[in-house]
Amino acid sequence: MMGPAEGTPGGMDFDTDVLDRIGRAAAAAYPSEGCGALLGPRGEPRRVTEMIPLENREKGTPQVRFEISPRDYMDIELEAERSGLQLLGFWHSHPDHPAMPSPTDLSFAWEGLLTVIVSVREGGPSDIGAWELPASGAPFGPVEIRRAETADLVSSLAIGANGGGA
Repeated sequence: MMGPAEGTPGGMDFDTDVLDRIGRAAAAAYPSEGCGALLGPRGEPRRVTEMIPLENREKGTPQVRFEISPRDYMDIELEAERSGLQLLGFWHSHPDHPAMPSPTDLSFAWEGLLTVIVSVREGGPSDIGAWELPASGAPFGPVEIRRAETADLVSSLAIGANGGGA
């Protein structure tokens, strides 16, 4: 099993198509929370090049919670290894709520893995944010999201409902 991604100050590069796919998957899950895994090359641990949507396994309150099964987690780790990639983190959506981490998000965050949150308002993705937990018991630290093609800062990215960025 792969370890968490090593941090690089200043943010995280995302391929533009990955940001667009996250927005579309989050909108498709509405009004429930959507979720997925974020992968990137082992040699470039701070660039997200792949997004794999996952089924929200939460049965009780999927509109305000998400759950990734242990089996799905293991499958993602195996897929990353087969592809020469590493797991960098997970994304999930907040239907009709801000793209800000909740106390629940903090309690379930894994040290060293990115937590990306997409706000979906009335069925359309609106903004996105990223955070990391630097150490167990520490508060979330914000991570700047940059489009990899231009490395432009998009920490408050507006992801249009058509999947277009900014």
